[in-house]
Amino acid sequence: MDRIVRLKGKHFLALSVESAGSSFGVPWWLNIMNDHAGLSILDCGDSPAVARQALDARVGWAICRVNAAQFRTLESYDQYRGRILTLRPPSSHHDNLREHPHDSL
Repeated sequence: MDRIVRLKGKHFLALSVESAGSSFGVPWWLNIMNDHAGLSILDCGDSPAVARQALDARVGWAICRVNAAQFRTLESYDQYRGRILTLRPPSSHHDNLREHPHDSL
């Protein structure tokens, strides 16, 4: 990550693989991101607890597939508002790691 920041500056966001937060945990992501967690999006699957842990650890954004009531509850906290995504953002074509353009995330 340090090398990417040197090459790209702050013109990128690191996006974890699907449900990585739930599978590997927030400490794993923080270890990968080093001091650049604020430039990242951690996919937390359907776990609001992991999403809160990630955001509290200063990860930039968390993807969390929750129902509307859970989303409203998370968004009621000022420090989480606008930092919870319910869907994965689209990848740009040249950064897309999928094998085929039609593969779903």
